[in-house]
Amino acid sequence: MSKKQVKRTQPAQTPRNLNVSTKNNVNEIASPAGWWWVGALASILGFVIYVNTFGHEYCLDDFGALKENWVVKGGLKNLGIIFSTEYRYGSWASPGSLYRPLTLAMFALEWQMSPDNPMLYHLVNVVFYAFSGWVLWITWRRVLSDYPAVLAAMAVLFFMAHPVHTEVVANIKSRDEIVSLLCSTGALYFIWKYLDSNRTSQLVSALLLYGLSLFAKESSITFLALIPLSIWFFRKDASIGTALRIAGMLLIPAGIFLLIRYRVLSTQGGKEVYSILDNFIVGAKNPAERFASAFMMCWKYLWVLIFPKTLVSDMGYPQVKPVGFGHWESILGVVVYFGMGIWALLNLGRKHFMSFAILFYLAGFSLFSNVLMLIGTSYGERLQYIPSLGFALALAWGITKILKIDDRENIWNPNGKGALVWGIAGVILLAYSGRTFVRNFAWKDSASLYAADLPTSPDCAKLNYHNSLEVTKNGLDEKSGGVLDSIQVKKGIDAYNRTIQLYPDYHDAYGSRGLAYFRLAQQVNNMAYYQKAYEDYLIALKHRPNDAKVLSNMGYIHFMRGNLEEAERVYRESIKYDPRFIDARRNLGAVLAMKKQFPQAIDQWTEALKFDPNNGTLLFYIGSAYKDMGQMDKAQPWFDRAKAAGVGQ
Repeated sequence: MSKKQVKRTQPAQTPRNLNVSTKNNVNEIASPAGWWWVGALASILGFVIYVNTFGHEYCLDDFGALKENWVVKGGLKNLGIIFSTEYRYGSWASPGSLYRPLTLAMFALEWQMSPDNPMLYHLVNVVFYAFSGWVLWITWRRVLSDYPAVLAAMAVLFFMAHPVHTEVVANIKSRDEIVSLLCSTGALYFIWKYLDSNRTSQLVSALLLYGLSLFAKESSITFLALIPLSIWFFRKDASIGTALRIAGMLLIPAGIFLLIRYRVLSTQGGKEVYSILDNFIVGAKNPAERFASAFMMCWKYLWVLIFPKTLVSDMGYPQVKPVGFGHWESILGVVVYFGMGIWALLNLGRKHFMSFAILFYLAGFSLFSNVLMLIGTSYGERLQYIPSLGFALALAWGITKILKIDDRENIWNPNGKGALVWGIAGVILLAYSGRTFVRNFAWKDSASLYAADLPTSPDCAKLNYHNSLEVTKNGLDEKSGGVLDSIQVKKGIDAYNRTIQLYPDYHDAYGSRGLAYFRLAQQVNNMAYYQKAYEDYLIALKHRPNDAKVLSNMGYIHFMRGNLEEAERVYRESIKYDPRFIDARRNLGAVLAMKKQFPQAIDQWTEALKFDPNNGTLLFYIGSAYKDMGQMDKAQPWFDRAKAAGVGQ
């Protein structure tokens, strides 16, 4: 809306407690009730549409982030490790490029409060998301004070209800997205308060919140541009110099974060390598294919924002493959994104609202587009979380523009068109909310998610692989790993066959299929199954020689065959590639104990206990080793600890 169209009505007097700068003509809302209820409504909406996630289990990336993350499961005593290591340090041994200690610290605290309780994590996710609705409202109503109040109200509500956020809220791991936007928005709010009051405390609050947002997720770095852009667009009393001065202040927490992140990641022995299974664009033959493929995915991202009917957790190779600029979706991506960018820049001087909304979307999405740089995934709806706010602002502005709404104060009946405005908004919110509520059911656990998403992305090898894991798991005992239903395990093997057909070099699929054969062999003592398992392990190691899990599994086959020397060699290879691999150290210790090398066995088990201090099996093994050495005085304390952990009598 151009400034000539804005109605300039002012309240009779400005309440003193609002601390409002009359120079900036900031008018929060004439009616305190309206001010309160929009934020409350946004929070209630965010809570209600996700209330059906409270009974959900762990799903997708939740396992690496907390369920199978020994650092997080160690609670707050591992805070030092959390803040000094890469994000996935506690769940894998390969170098990584992520540093998000704040969210891991939150997970560690919650695990310490209530171990292995997914309901607590889901509840906290929803509460933080609901609170985001309130913070978004009080912030953007203040920022957009010169625009119709209903614009900010609709934008916040559209954002809260948008179905593309299901991966963020229903998947525990994506707490990083929620906290990142929440803190960044809070920083914008306090920056606005600081510019109104010139109180240093407001600025300090903004800088602290912005720093927290960065430690929650690195992508908050985009607010280095978005906050100054907001100042320049929406404050009449602020010059470009003011916006740049604020940007300079925000560089303080950003610089601190980037320095710490660099020091942490630089200690890793190597650099993260992206797989074609995670990001199919790495398979592009040349730069032209890389950019064409990236713009194809940019179009898919935008399409799901506009029409969020078909949602999917993964859309990877070979469901999608590298394309050239002759592909129709690539062409659309280039035309639409360059068109949006050029139009936004041409209208920048006019401070056109749509110019801001477009730039907000493009800046928020820039790091995930694979255009500026390759990242670890080619598709993830969670990556649209921050950018979708730009889309919500654009959608709300479009409605006010079409209906010629310019009433800055009345939210419920602006320009006497309340029924029409909220009728349209209500239809959108109802559609969004219904789609969100239904989509949540797919995120109940990994099995339900993969079963729901395979029809949408049937040729995605990674999705097929993870579905194979779940199908196989249904036939196994969760604790012992023994076979409960051989027919179900064989269905899992068939699913692995499908995965390997889609991507013949899928080392994880060979390794997991080999494990399924191994479990069947244990059940029926069938040597043919043992041989199939061994052959699959060999193929898996051919594609990935440093796979610690496959090496450990192969070591067990050597152990079963009585080849202790070869078993020891393979187990040592396994812990060389993953020194934190508990199973390999446990089994290596068992081999050493079989060879009567008890002190060396105890060393392996003791080292494993660093990563799982309450592992009853390891505690019992150490006690047994001391007993076999005739040192019962040393054995008994270990047996007592093992008994407390539920192992032994």
